[in-house]
Amino acid sequence: MAFTIDSVAQQVRTFLLEDKGPAGRERVRVYLQDVVSDQAFAQQYLDDAQPQRRVLYEDTDLGFAILGHVFKEARKTQPHDHGVSWAIYGQVAGVTTMDGWDVIEPAEPGGKPGTVKLRDSIELRPGNVRVYNENEIHSPRRDGPAKLIRIEGNPNQNAPGRVWQPV
Repeated sequence: MAFTIDSVAQQVRTFLLEDKGPAGRERVRVYLQDVVSDQAFAQQYLDDAQPQRRVLYEDTDLGFAILGHVFKEARKTQPHDHGVSWAIYGQVAGVTTMDGWDVIEPAEPGGKPGTVKLRDSIELRPGNVRVYNENEIHSPRRDGPAKLIRIEGNPNQNAPGRVWQPV
């Protein structure tokens, strides 16, 4: 099946109109496995010359965006959440290890960051997709180049995510 950004956005809209919660996002996750496995889609929307992060589609009515990420080198991020937003990561090329974290000590409002302990690590390989719901702490890391599609919910909310300190 040939996917376009418009056809993907329309299907995501359909799933989220039926259920804006975790069950709707799970339907998006399952659907996205086919999308990120489509090499024609990847070639059209994830160009090696593009910036690391590019907005491919934004739906202001339902509050989600589809982003294309092209990472050219290894990268590791600190544990973080997306606050009131959620994110679905779909691996197109390369490998991303997603670390999941549990809160040990909560952050102090306007003060010191909270601390977290590593719960699990999973490898996202081409065709794999993972959902992170609101306030779910995670940290992606890559040992080399990688490409992915990320669907982000509530991208324009004013409640930012938080960065956490691992113990």
